[in-house]
Amino acid sequence: MSAEPARIESATSPWPERRLRAEQLRARHPFAAELLTLYVALLDVQEEAWSDFRESPPPPGDLPRWAEARVLPAVVEATRAAGPATLGEAAGDRLAAGTARGALEGWLAGAELDPVDRYLARASLAAPLEALGEGAGAECDAERGGEDGLLCPCCGGLPQLSCIASSGEELVSGKRSLLCVRCGSSWSWSRSVCPACGETDEARLEVHGEQWQGPVSGNGHGDGHADARPVFPHLRVAACTTCSRYLIEVDMQRDARAVPEVDELAALPLDLYATDQGLTKVTPNLMGF
Repeated sequence: MSAEPARIESATSPWPERRLRAEQLRARHPFAAELLTLYVALLDVQEEAWSDFRESPPPPGDLPRWAEARVLPAVVEATRAAGPATLGEAAGDRLAAGTARGALEGWLAGAELDPVDRYLARASLAAPLEALGEGAGAECDAERGGEDGLLCPCCGGLPQLSCIASSGEELVSGKRSLLCVRCGSSWSWSRSVCPACGETDEARLEVHGEQWQGPVSGNGHGDGHADARPVFPHLRVAACTTCSRYLIEVDMQRDARAVPEVDELAALPLDLYATDQGLTKVTPNLMGF
């Protein structure tokens, strides 16, 4: 089911591509404009943190302190400037109280965090963990891969989303991979196995596609019929009826310009639809959806 982690990232900075895609989706989807405006502001902070970390990384085990001093204040400032007022106020309170270090350490340890602490920890640690690559596991306490290979083999994080690669041939499906919520690594995963519970009965694995006239269900190959133009022709809900969990799935064959971690943020209607169906996301994204 799983394989060695394959880095999405190389030595080339990923931030310009993410920024361009976020700006495109912000213009295309007004319902996601507020969320993507904050994300673009965070990208500026994360790009600088990624570069700083690569040039002068802290000693092993010192990442929480480094991120608290070098990244967290800029994350809070960006959130106050570009995010919802309630989130900006809560983030500022955490910074003023000096309690954020515990959230950063908790995120690396795989602890349950409240939404504000989780947001601050993710936004502050994503860039340095991505810069570490396969070395990210040394900074994280969670078991790599888990008992059933359901966790990231690099750092032990949960999967954030599912991605189907383009095969280059119209009638041939590409390989599936999962993207780690914590370090941004990807790992191979079977299309016939639930990433949340390991269910292998394909009758219990469902996909749902959202369209202008409302969500329709199908098998992910165009069998769900609707007359309207799809909002997200390359996105769908990949769900399991055994555990009632789901991930957003990005089909690169349908849109080669997609940047999975950015497109997943804009898929608010899909998340709302999944919730209406009684499904729970394997893990919320950076913005809490």
